[in-house]
Amino acid sequence: MHHIIYLSQATIPFNEAQLQHLLTQARDFNQMHQVTGMLLYGNDQFFQVLEGEKATVQLLYAHISQDPRHRDVITYADKAIPKRAFMDWSMAFQALPPQQLIEFAGYISPAEVQLERTNLGQADTLLLQLLRSFVLPEGS
Repeated sequence: MHHIIYLSQATIPFNEAQLQHLLTQARDFNQMHQVTGMLLYGNDQFFQVLEGEKATVQLLYAHISQDPRHRDVITYADKAIPKRAFMDWSMAFQALPPQQLIEFAGYISPAEVQLERTNLGQADTLLLQLLRSFVLPEGS
């Protein structure tokens, strides 16, 4: 297994319909190619985790990096992992208050994500904490 975690700036602000279209495309692709992960959108930025076979994830990331909807792409992690952190999520998505996220298929509340995992290094744990802080209200 391999994962890539990145942050990018949207070249245009996305409205809800555009985000839903992007999410539908991502979930369809990811289900066909056994990619899992999560996508966060806020302040015209995307923060995403992609997990799967190395070649598939790297090819998808190369495509995203060249997508005209993204600029200033920053890679936070691009490495082998012992197992998926988002095994049941073809693509979790957040652009709503956390309590509304449960409506999306295959998604659990961000508060339920277990950060204490023996298979994660310190950097990965910090990245997951950052992801949680992106979607949870302050103090959660």
